[in-house]
Amino acid sequence: MGDTVSLRLRTSAGPTEVVGVVLSRSPEVLVLRRRDGSVTEVEVAAIAAGRVVPPGPARRIGVADLETIAAAGWRALETETLGGWVMRASGGFTARANSALAIGDPGLPVADAVSAVESWYGEWSLPARIQAIDRGDLEDLLAARGWAGTGVDDVMTAEIAHVLRPLAGADEPPVRIEASPDAAWLAGYRTANGPLPPVAAQVLANHPRVAFLSISGDAIARVAVDGRWAGLFAVEVAPQARRRGLGRAISAAALRWATGEGARHAYLQVAAGNDAARTLYERLGFAVHHHYTHWVASRSE
Repeated sequence: MGDTVSLRLRTSAGPTEVVGVVLSRSPEVLVLRRRDGSVTEVEVAAIAAGRVVPPGPARRIGVADLETIAAAGWRALETETLGGWVMRASGGFTARANSALAIGDPGLPVADAVSAVESWYGEWSLPARIQAIDRGDLEDLLAARGWAGTGVDDVMTAEIAHVLRPLAGADEPPVRIEASPDAAWLAGYRTANGPLPPVAAQVLANHPRVAFLSISGDAIARVAVDGRWAGLFAVEVAPQARRRGLGRAISAAALRWATGEGARHAYLQVAAGNDAARTLYERLGFAVHHHYTHWVASRSE
């Protein structure tokens, strides 16, 4: 389950090859998701030979390394290190840019590190927030101190070539690409907290290799490149324009731009409960790499 396999099948028309991710299995049937997003059933009796395809760099990268890259893709305006932790502040715009990334050793007992985080965010007049990644001891401590988890996010990765190959030659709408977000792009960026704050444009553009894509007034995306990695962010499709393939089109355009900047692997982050977005990205070839949770203090000290 979850492995990518390459199978040689016996068919009435002769041998054929199938490559896909194993979604489910029984003694009689394997269900695979192919690289074009389609799902197919393979009879076990028809398999002449097969192998598990070794994972590529997008799957092999460690969690801490990928989170460090992702933090560079969405850069905070102010940062301060606490051992291996990084405290980030950006005027309150997005949890990612206003939380302490808790990876590695903070150089202090964990309880003291949490107190230091609370103090630091108090100086910025922001709620203390921590991005916790597979840190059961930390999360237990935060819960005991009255912090609240604010939802789980999935980090997904893919090899860009695997995403773009099935889309070659597809009829796609025109995409506009700019180096900074203009008023029309910002108007398409929706948040649960109402209008964007003035600091939003500064945070979004705070990267040396970033592009802002749009399809008329119907879809937007942001992509940032750090080394061989592209981060796909802020993919939004207007409600009236959904179910037209625009999310796929603008995501593919963003990754094509990123390949021109040297990127070969991609990551994105999506709320664990956002089934529509997750289905889109899985069809493009992304798979979940790991999860994280943002925790917020009940009040700032």
